[in-house]
Amino acid sequence: MVDTTAGAATTAGAWPQTVHIAIDAKDVAAAAKNRNGLPYKGFGLLSGNATSSLLMDYKAESPDAYWTLVKTLFAGDHPLMNTVKVEMGNDRNNSTGPNVATMRESDEYPQVRREPGFQLAADARRYQPDVHVSILRWMVPTWVHSNEDVYKWYKNTILAAYREYGFMIDSVNPDVNERTADLDWVADFAHRVRTDEEGFIGNGPDDPNAGFASDEERSLFHAIKVITSDEEVTGTFGGDVIANPKYMDTMDVASYHYSVEDDRDGSFTRLADEFDKEVWNSEAQATFSNSADRPNNTMDDGLGERTGTGIGGSGSALEMANTLIKGFVESRRTHAIYQPAIGSCYENMEYASKELISARDPWSGWIYYDAGCAVLEHFTRFAKLGFTRLHDGTEVDGIWRAIPSASGSEVGGNNPVAGARHGEPSYLTLASPDGKDFSTIIVNDSARPKTYVITADSALKAFGKPLQIWVTKACDPESGEAYDANYRRPLTIVPPAYPDETSEVPAAGASGSADSTVSYTLTVEPWSIITATTLDTFAPAPDDTADRSGRTDEGRYTPKPGYEYDLPHTAENARPVLDLDPEHGVLYADDFRYEDEQPVDVYKFDALAREDYLESRGGQAGATARYTTDTNGAFEIVPDPERGHVLRQQIDWNHAGNAWIEGEPRTALGDMRWTDYQVSVDVKFEDYPGRSPYVVVGAREMGGNKFTTDICGVDFKIRADGIWLLRNFGNEVRRGHLEDLRKRAAEAGTTPFAPGVGSWNTITLRVAGDTATVFVNGAQVATWSDASLQSAGRVNLGTSFDHVRFSNLRVERVPGCAPYYDQLIDDMHMRSWNDGSEILRYSGPWTHDNGQGMFTYMRTISRAAVAGASVALTFTGTGIDLFGPSDGSARLDVFVDGVQVRAAAPVHATNGSLRCQFRLRDLAYGEHTVVFRTAAVGPTGFALDALGLIGAIAR
Repeated sequence: MVDTTAGAATTAGAWPQTVHIAIDAKDVAAAAKNRNGLPYKGFGLLSGNATSSLLMDYKAESPDAYWTLVKTLFAGDHPLMNTVKVEMGNDRNNSTGPNVATMRESDEYPQVRREPGFQLAADARRYQPDVHVSILRWMVPTWVHSNEDVYKWYKNTILAAYREYGFMIDSVNPDVNERTADLDWVADFAHRVRTDEEGFIGNGPDDPNAGFASDEERSLFHAIKVITSDEEVTGTFGGDVIANPKYMDTMDVASYHYSVEDDRDGSFTRLADEFDKEVWNSEAQATFSNSADRPNNTMDDGLGERTGTGIGGSGSALEMANTLIKGFVESRRTHAIYQPAIGSCYENMEYASKELISARDPWSGWIYYDAGCAVLEHFTRFAKLGFTRLHDGTEVDGIWRAIPSASGSEVGGNNPVAGARHGEPSYLTLASPDGKDFSTIIVNDSARPKTYVITADSALKAFGKPLQIWVTKACDPESGEAYDANYRRPLTIVPPAYPDETSEVPAAGASGSADSTVSYTLTVEPWSIITATTLDTFAPAPDDTADRSGRTDEGRYTPKPGYEYDLPHTAENARPVLDLDPEHGVLYADDFRYEDEQPVDVYKFDALAREDYLESRGGQAGATARYTTDTNGAFEIVPDPERGHVLRQQIDWNHAGNAWIEGEPRTALGDMRWTDYQVSVDVKFEDYPGRSPYVVVGAREMGGNKFTTDICGVDFKIRADGIWLLRNFGNEVRRGHLEDLRKRAAEAGTTPFAPGVGSWNTITLRVAGDTATVFVNGAQVATWSDASLQSAGRVNLGTSFDHVRFSNLRVERVPGCAPYYDQLIDDMHMRSWNDGSEILRYSGPWTHDNGQGMFTYMRTISRAAVAGASVALTFTGTGIDLFGPSDGSARLDVFVDGVQVRAAAPVHATNGSLRCQFRLRDLAYGEHTVVFRTAAVGPTGFALDALGLIGAIAR
């Protein structure tokens, strides 16, 4: 055996085959005395950047799926998550989109109900009453100019959330997200919180909301912890806090984002070890792309071969686990909050496909739980994690400690922690404070099997217990297994080995001779994570009487209650398209009144409450509109004297604060798989000062750019004075003015466009095949065709920073055209999620890579560099569209049911990955086998990002 301490590698670039881990009772006892720095808190989620924008729709439209999600994350004795962090916003884009401003004016009562993060935190308490809730700001509303204003905004919002839902915020960072720490302001904020006797800051002496509502409210507010500082690099403030008692006294939690490293003085390790302070990775990255399809990759395995990386490799769940381990080893991070843990906004927006759970389709309740969740369970299920609590000075929960001396990481990289391909050691040991049990998590994100030898000394109360081994790895693609067949499965039992085999073996937990130790030798397979635990978690299956100790046979153990793998499985083809009323040709319709909607369950004050649909989403001051993801501005439901309720863009120029990504108000709505359809909506301009406002109605939007003002395949932009543009990704293709609109209306015998304010006009945009047509009040005003027109996507509504009202939205089928893709298939989806059967069949010299950019669908791409490479698919429908980045030089041979139908057909040049480069249409509806083969590839090769499967033609 080779000890890593010897420093010698077995081959060039390789690490020693055997790694030794020693668990010492004295180290466990010392860690038990540390009550904040070493207790392993576990994991949390960030609700911010508009990534929670669809969660209230899930709760209202698919409540079973929503509550299953909340239960999966927060329920049980070993919850997957224990923290909800809410990002305070100002209705402007701070990457994926905006977070709602709870106070748009200084005197506004905080509107916490329209913020999905506060609702999620409240609902989490249904399953975990002690869930930790934290808040942080990024941009501020325009009325906030000073720290006094910041304090008012924070305090009033905190107290409003308490009075609405019954929970007090546990921790606050008063500083600005991803900025250098202002330690004096943090100290000032902490002092204010601890000594505040004013309570809610009301609007004058007669405001009934003013003050503290109760002594309990006052006491809970005074107990709020203070965080420093959510910087986006290795924290710069550690040394300053250590050097200044004032900062040390006022800072409860040290936190920074992404980086796992300590500063060069080891300040954060010292803060945890010496000063007993919590250190968080308060914005961590989850998995990039989709672990269910990841095993189909052909990435370099670290040995110079393109044989793939299983569920590991770049941006994988295993890399995520290595980040956790290295974060503790290097800088004592004991809490990681994922941004986002739940991706509940429309996909292919900025920072797409970097989540643990995907919840994109609230109309169907579709949710996908990634292997990253199973990987986190290797930490959470085999230890008691959380925040320590004291009762009469005594710790009551028995939170397990991370043991520095029994944890190690030689994995290279920082953000990402990617240097693990040569078998670098990576392990974290968690132990109960009494030493009765321990669990060691080991990650092997490489192609090399690794041997670990764990030793425990006799003074440890866990001495002599066998180790039960749990594993997560990819399924066997040839076995007919579901994608998650090998997620957190019991593997084997490793009995202890004693140095002197002739000596009497002490009973489990009993003391042996002073120098006695036990050891456990185990092998960790390539591309896998294991947990080795002394806990009693599984037993032989009922029909298995053989002694399986020490063997690596799988599937012969039965988990004990509380340890079963129960993450929901996402079935193949379980994602229906939004098609509201097929009989009447309506894909979606919304009058924004919601008069027939059922009440919604909201968890408040330790009980479920039934709330009116609109009240549950914000009420009369502005309620979140159904199925919308805003990317700038605020599109909300408000009362309207004519139509009951309408959709209104709420942010004018006076309230348009700073943004991380500049742009003008836009909201996306609907299904990205919609192809040929007609969208119509009534619009009305409100009074405006200065220049004329505009409205945008867009179609075929599939994201693909962080600047979301101009991301539609086609949109119609019209000003209140009648000047209009028809645009393709923001580029003008047609234009006109008020007189054009009047002439077209006269020719059609319809009502002409009414310029100015106070009148309703109906805008209709039809996209069919390669042609876009616009109607205003029923009169056709423009048409435009382009063979390379984007083929599918959502609806967009947009405005300038002015108040514009929308009503009677309808998205309808176009007769004689296919309304949507039955499926949008990622290029890496080669096998069924149910049974491993073939879906996409590649032949020839393809490469299949993960780790692509955020606007590459699922962050995967398949490339063919030479002619003769093919991809085949059997499906039921009328056509297939191919998506991918293209310079237009590739040529394809196409075969349908064994007959060549295209020879050396050109592809379109595209400006992004999820852009249509080739269309095969007009097949007879039915089952077909289609083969696309490269006839020529050009200098950049042929790249495939996704395939859209065209369904039946609308009648």
